[in-house]
Amino acid sequence: MRYFNPLHGFALLGAIVGSLVVGGLIFFGLSLTPSRARKPLIAFITFISGAYFALEFFIPVAAAGPTAGKNFWTPFFKPLSDATTVLQAFALGLGVYALVSVHARGVVRRRSGWGYSVLLLGSILAMAIPSLLKSYHPNRYNIGVNDLVFKGAYNSLNSTMFSIVAFYIVSAAYRAFRIRSVESSILLVSAFIVMLGQVAVGQALTSSLPNTGFIANLRLENAANWILTRVNSPASLAVDFGLGIGGLATALRLWLSLERGSYFDQEL
Repeated sequence: MRYFNPLHGFALLGAIVGSLVVGGLIFFGLSLTPSRARKPLIAFITFISGAYFALEFFIPVAAAGPTAGKNFWTPFFKPLSDATTVLQAFALGLGVYALVSVHARGVVRRRSGWGYSVLLLGSILAMAIPSLLKSYHPNRYNIGVNDLVFKGAYNSLNSTMFSIVAFYIVSAAYRAFRIRSVESSILLVSAFIVMLGQVAVGQALTSSLPNTGFIANLRLENAANWILTRVNSPASLAVDFGLGIGGLATALRLWLSLERGSYFDQEL
């Protein structure tokens, strides 16, 4: 559609200024809206926005012609998706502003733990400034500083954190694998077979067994593969299906403004 064609030059500048003016007027109007009317207004906008993305996929599309594979909603899909991306960027900026303002006030007022706030604010600056300099002035110095901060510090700290978490995982696995019932015994044996079947030492234990015939199923690598593909995969798919149903139910409740704490203090 011609209204959504890319703009350049003064047309682009005018569109940006116009968007800022219209957005400012909308925010000013929302600030003047009575508090009782804000929640129904937000719920109405949420419903209309969700209805478009739902209807665009459910309305039949043309089978032939220049509009094949499209319906009358399709031309608006990409512009509205781009607008959603812009709103997400504003939400991210708002989150960063709220985070910085809260911790900055904690530092100024010397609240308990204000040293951690100083460390957080310093870390934000240490990561943001080199990244911005690399993006807008990609010279050798800025790229080197960004790589030093990101690869030399961030990635190393990230690996250190996960290596520490590994000890908690091992302790949790130990508590889960202790034989106290039939279920825990099955879990222990299955985990033992899968782990041995993935390493060369375990595979060497049954390497003398033939590769064909029924006896081949007793090889550790084949037993581990059977557990992973015939037992674990169906269970994982069932869990994913349940998560999908739960996500759909939650999305519907948010769309219809029925979720507690979304736009209303009490569940409808």
